Amino acid sequence: MKKSTMFFLLAATLSYGQLTMDSLKKIVAPLRLGYSTYFSDFAGKAGYGGPWILTKDGGGAAFGDNVLYKFDKKGKETWKRPIKDRYEEMETQVTAEDTKGNLFCFMLEYNRKVYQGGNERLVCYDKTGKLLFDKTIGKTAALNNPIVSYVKPTDDGRIYLRGHVAKEKKENGDPKYLYWEGWIDALGKLTQTTGEEIDWGKQEWQKKFKPE
Repeated sequence: MKKSTMFFLLAATLSYGQLTMDSLKKIVAPLRLGYSTYFSDFAGKAGYGGPWILTKDGGGAAFGDNVLYKFDKKGKETWKRPIKDRYEEMETQVTAEDTKGNLFCFMLEYNRKVYQGGNERLVCYDKTGKLLFDKTIGKTAALNNPIVSYVKPTDDGRIYLRGHVAKEKKENGDPKYLYWEGWIDALGKLTQTTGEEIDWGKQEWQKKFKPE
């Protein structure tokens, strides 16, 4: 870690004490983390995935630029876990914490030799930073490839996911996108279902992808 970042974290420890969302933002600011802007609505909302979140132990976590950072309740970095690119590009999305303190990291991974669009990759660590699983959701293709736009922990210990998926193509060859929901646990077991077709020309569909 750079000396400037270490100094800032020390100042955060002395100044902030118990973390708040504002203090966590200040702590991670020197890291200059990048993340997907379409998840920005979740930042600061209790129980939702965002680029940085408060954690159940009184600390926080931040996920950006393919690295997960964990902070204690005084703002001190306790561990970090880089996630290696496997293909041409990886787009950081959000992190979310389950009821046991496990941290789920979501990202879009691009293997353009196979398919131009992205695949959802999900990596999960326990509260100590131990890797629990690293998996890809869906196929590397236009069909049967869910894309996540909403993340929230559930009381039963799973993470709820919502987004869209294409199961078939229309007569003109364009994919037919459906609403998609999924539930995943710390073992990587995914349960999923699909709903009605999305009309991208209407604004109502956007409400389904925002925090409730």
